[in-house]
Amino acid sequence: MSDAIRVNGNQYSWGSILFKVDGDPFYGFTAISWAEKRERVPAYGMGKHQAPRGMSRGKYTAESAKVTGWKGSVQALRAALADSKGNYGDKIFQGVIQYVESDEEPITEELVNCRWGGTTTSHEESGDPLKEDFEIQFEYGKRNGLTLFDNSDGAR
Repeated sequence: MSDAIRVNGNQYSWGSILFKVDGDPFYGFTAISWAEKRERVPAYGMGKHQAPRGMSRGKYTAESAKVTGWKGSVQALRAALADSKGNYGDKIFQGVIQYVESDEEPITEELVNCRWGGTTTSHEESGDPLKEDFEIQFEYGKRNGLTLFDNSDGAR
């Protein structure tokens, strides 16, 4: 099935994005990115062709998600994740990024079993409000329930 022909419709844009942590929406973030890959290795053998005989299933890796947000919004997320002792680094949480437009099918990206990975704070004289960058480490991602790796045995 190919994509639909659309004329004069709304395409996904920044206003289409919803970001939720453990089901709670957060609105004060200005950038979010994440990456995943599956590295396959060719398997060579003897023969005049010297071409691969096949490939490995590959190793799946997910890079940390990188998020930028207004200083107060980042602090609100930290506070939401913190335990009674003030530790927000050990909390395991679920992250969801949704893209919703009235004339498009919703897209849901899940970051599974997340942990706060680190924070970068850098400020300079400016008329702009203050921002912080932070990283979210996660085990794997899903895009509308689909995984880049073989999930037939049911990843957690």
